[in-house]
Amino acid sequence: MSAKKTVIEVHKFGGASLGDGAAFRHAVTIVQGRRAAPVVVVSAPAGITDVLLGLATRAVAGDKGGREALDRDVEALRRRYHTIATAAVGGKRGKDGHAIAGEIDRSLDELASLLASLAALKELTPRTRDFVVSRGERLSAQMFAAALAAAGTPSAYVDATEIVFTEGPFGGASPNLALTDLAVRKRLAPLIAAGKVPVIPGFIGSAKIEDDAGGSLEERAVATLGRGGSDLTATLMGRAMGASEVSLWKDVPGLLTADPRVVPDARVIPQLHLREAAELAYYGAKVLHPRALIPVAGRQLPVFVRPFADAAAPGTEISARRTLDKYPVKALSAADGQALITVGGNGMLGVPGIAARTFEALHREGISVSLISQSSSEQSICFAVPGGAGKRARTRLLEEFHDEIGRKDIDGIDVQDGLATVAVVGLGMAGHRGIAARVFAALADAGINIVAIAQGSSELNISFVVASKDAAPAQRAVHAAFQLAKIGGGSATRAVHRDVVLLGFGQIGRALAGIMAKESKKTVGGKRNGASKLRLAAAIDTTGFVFDPGGLTARMVGELADAKQSGRSLAQARGGRPAKPADALTLLSQHALANPILVDLTAADTTPLVLAAVDAGMDVVLANKRPLAGPRRQSSELWEKVAAANQRMLTEATVGAGLPIFDSYRKLVESGDRVLKIEGCLSGTLGFVLTEVEKGKSFSQALRGAMDKGYTEPDPRDDLSGTDVGRKALILGRLLGFAGEPDDVAVESLVPAALRGIARDAFLARLGEMDADWAKRAAAAKAKGATLRYVASVSKDKISVGLETVSRQSPFFGLKGTDNQVAFTTVRYRKNPLVITGPGAGPAVTAAGVLNDLLRLT
Repeated sequence: MSAKKTVIEVHKFGGASLGDGAAFRHAVTIVQGRRAAPVVVVSAPAGITDVLLGLATRAVAGDKGGREALDRDVEALRRRYHTIATAAVGGKRGKDGHAIAGEIDRSLDELASLLASLAALKELTPRTRDFVVSRGERLSAQMFAAALAAAGTPSAYVDATEIVFTEGPFGGASPNLALTDLAVRKRLAPLIAAGKVPVIPGFIGSAKIEDDAGGSLEERAVATLGRGGSDLTATLMGRAMGASEVSLWKDVPGLLTADPRVVPDARVIPQLHLREAAELAYYGAKVLHPRALIPVAGRQLPVFVRPFADAAAPGTEISARRTLDKYPVKALSAADGQALITVGGNGMLGVPGIAARTFEALHREGISVSLISQSSSEQSICFAVPGGAGKRARTRLLEEFHDEIGRKDIDGIDVQDGLATVAVVGLGMAGHRGIAARVFAALADAGINIVAIAQGSSELNISFVVASKDAAPAQRAVHAAFQLAKIGGGSATRAVHRDVVLLGFGQIGRALAGIMAKESKKTVGGKRNGASKLRLAAAIDTTGFVFDPGGLTARMVGELADAKQSGRSLAQARGGRPAKPADALTLLSQHALANPILVDLTAADTTPLVLAAVDAGMDVVLANKRPLAGPRRQSSELWEKVAAANQRMLTEATVGAGLPIFDSYRKLVESGDRVLKIEGCLSGTLGFVLTEVEKGKSFSQALRGAMDKGYTEPDPRDDLSGTDVGRKALILGRLLGFAGEPDDVAVESLVPAALRGIARDAFLARLGEMDADWAKRAAAAKAKGATLRYVASVSKDKISVGLETVSRQSPFFGLKGTDNQVAFTTVRYRKNPLVITGPGAGPAVTAAGVLNDLLRLT
């Protein structure tokens, strides 16, 4: 029976994660908390590499403070190392503590002697520079090994020069993968088998030394791997040891959809393909260098970028897996400080070798090209280079094409400075139409001019060049267009539907959900109707919410309605989650909903929730009157917020349920008319009660009938108090310019003073006490040939709401049942007001009115 294979993980800790002794101890706890056998790679503590390079440079240049200044700085560095080491081992000065202290002194003494030699020689070769800075990682690894041992975990320091073999120049060597694989396995496998944690300094390896004739000597020297070298060391260890994963512990939460300093709502990307991560790194994402991914190419070895400060967070997985093909756009990256060089001329057409000579000349000059674009006519080539190399590149190309310029085959070499390259990255973009169109449409909408465009046939990235000043707004525009800040962002296609979020799932909410589910399936002339563009995504009540990013199906809506009808809350329903409405809305806003609309069907003061929805990019439909009928400052702030966010808020159902009151007002004003006064019977509930009393029923019978039909609020005093009609009247008054507050609205309550403060059940038990008084009122009106109506009268200067005796000449006389009626007195309709009549109560009526507003937003 074969032995069970040891599972190995590689953990790399960067300099930003190892700034002091406490950080070393935290890193040790991370390593100890993993189940797999760990291999550790470390960088120099934050800032150490720059200090070492600075000391060497000053020594060669002749430091103004002389040898004494260099010695002082070496001693300061010695003290910092001792401080970190002492704290890293928890203040324990045992065998490991004394050993690391001695190693620090040996290394810093060697540094002091080396600086003295450099000061005398006045020369700092790349090989010597690498030797100087290598002690940063070496001491860091030795301190980490000591910290592990002090914490009770057996460890072993392994110098990287023994196992990482490199080729190429000092200062930027490349690993020899084959030799490194063999050496790593040979050296580390026995240590892991013995239960020890190997700790390796990152960033360095060993290189062959060439003699003056260019031949290789047997001797080898330390060489650094260049930028991202410690990450590269970690992936080399993972590759060689067949690790299950490599974790790069950083001071960031993972790879983000954009630079958070530019795009504040950038979020962590859960998973990226290797090629996507490499593209992002190439175009400026400094969290990871693309070279670090070379060793894992073709291997099933995931690399995780994880936050050092939150070890439990998932970070970003970089692997060969392809996920979320429906959401191919993953992230943006940008490289600022670019120059665009154009080689152009009519004589270039059909002439072979121009491009080859161009880039060969730049290669000889050591200039890197980040983007290339060529016109199909072959009359120009433009490419981006680092801004600092622009003039040098132009000079070299003028020399290269001196003869062609003289013959006018090439017009010249143009350089445009102050530019930035932005890349939109995603592996699956090639298989989806319209992505480039959406990118450039977003830039056009933001008023951003594109200087150059480049896109490979693989469509792994779409790159474009803009002015540096436009780089930040360009990233924000594209980021927003693909909703990359949201869960489920990066979709290949622009949604043609709108996601609806119901705030409130009472009778009206259930009626609306049912209508949406039913109407969305209907066709008109073989085409889907407007309701098919609406998708119910979520429903929220006071206990929790139900949410499905793909939309709630008709079956789910039916089950939710049944659950609510039986007395269960949304939190208790199938698929329900407990949450306060504000928390539910926050969670929903984190998802890439399609052009979302919040529908407020509650009767509570939901103004903070509506404001939060607008901030989250939602349009709003209100049936709830309270956000518009509160303090004037509050309603003004809401409208101003909606306008500033370029969102829309429709409110038709707040006053007339399904009646087109606001629409009629808007058309009157847009046609040049001026509305002088609005009068109306605005309560279907009170209309029903009063017409029942008019027919001869007692008041208590009429009110109970309204309750049975679902026309009233749970406590019918909310209707009888006139407060609801008062709010409707205030909303209409503010249309006309009424500057008052809610207390300035004169409202007559139909609830006797003695019955206002008692419990609901007690009030219902005493309803009969009101019958005699109402019988007298009805009889008195009938004797005059009139009837009773609850009327709102609204003008710019005054609002009143109360019971009136209306004659047969009044348009309100003929109202029946729950019908509402509104009369507009305008400059044109002064003698004969414009009257609108229709149903004004009932869940279905109000739901239909809300649906009309929703359809206006599609």
